[in-house]
Amino acid sequence: EPRRHYFVILDELWRALRAGRGMVDRVDALTRLNRQRGVGMAMISHTMSDLLALSSEEDRMKARGFVERSGMVICGGLPSAEMPQLSAAVPFSQAEQELLIGWQDPPAWDPSTGREAEPPGRGKFLVKVGGRPGIPVNVQLTATELSINDTNKLWHEQSRVGRRALRAVEGAST
Repeated sequence: EPRRHYFVILDELWRALRAGRGMVDRVDALTRLNRQRGVGMAMISHTMSDLLALSSEEDRMKARGFVERSGMVICGGLPSAEMPQLSAAVPFSQAEQELLIGWQDPPAWDPSTGREAEPPGRGKFLVKVGGRPGIPVNVQLTATELSINDTNKLWHEQSRVGRRALRAVEGAST
């Protein structure tokens, strides 16, 4: 039988690690043996704080090791409180830290249009490979991808501004 290669995506890693006793050890074992088994991995978490919120110190240290041993770390906007924990695992220059902090700022409000500007960090990521300088990238989603990935869809529909926009769309289609 031909050898198979797999790519495992662990999105919302914090949830998997807190699912039950021993989960941190299972993920730790996979991170150490994945090349032997022909497995690539992407572990996705919002913050280092999510990983360091595990109940035991032993589990917290193992989870921190996931980031320390990563060949590549990709970060979106993060609050300044995250920088000491993240920089302890992966070296970030002061300029890189300031870039990430700036990306997490909320969008500005334009009172003349009654709309928010685009959030400063939307689609922006910093790719870090080892100790090399980070590479900033800007991901632009298609219209279809934007609608699928709108995690605030219900909020928009229920908000005053969202209801007004929905009425405008409905009025234009009749």
